[in-house]
Amino acid sequence: MSWTGLRLSAVANRFTYPLYAEIEQTHGLLRDEVVVIVMVGSGRASTAVEIVAYTGRPKNGISRAVRKLEAEGLLRREAHDLDGRLATLRLERRGERMYGLVVGYFESRDRHMLAGLDEGDRRTLKRILNHLSDPASDWSSMPPKDSSQ
Repeated sequence: MSWTGLRLSAVANRFTYPLYAEIEQTHGLLRDEVVVIVMVGSGRASTAVEIVAYTGRPKNGISRAVRKLEAEGLLRREAHDLDGRLATLRLERRGERMYGLVVGYFESRDRHMLAGLDEGDRRTLKRILNHLSDPASDWSSMPPKDSSQ
């Protein structure tokens, strides 16, 4: 068996644990707080619902992170233009500065992780990861269990 998912999980853990540990130790931010800052700062998401959909992180963790970042003046919530149940998330100046710092950690970690790949392999990996991480793809739900095995 190739166990692709298990190997992806191992790679993700080897990438993220040292990264988030360093950010927490240096800046006092927990993983979900970093996730919110990165998603909002990069423009990938503007609501907590979008962050959860893109990242697969638990709703309660993202909600706590939003509240904490707002209380610390890194983030603000605004009324959503189309849906009154949602809040649009925006980084405050302090949040934008933190985003810039956090991006540096991710970029450094990326360079370290990808150092052993040639340019063609990097492009291929990027294409595959873009496909797999697209929240519109329908592969992420559990398939029905195959009863024939």
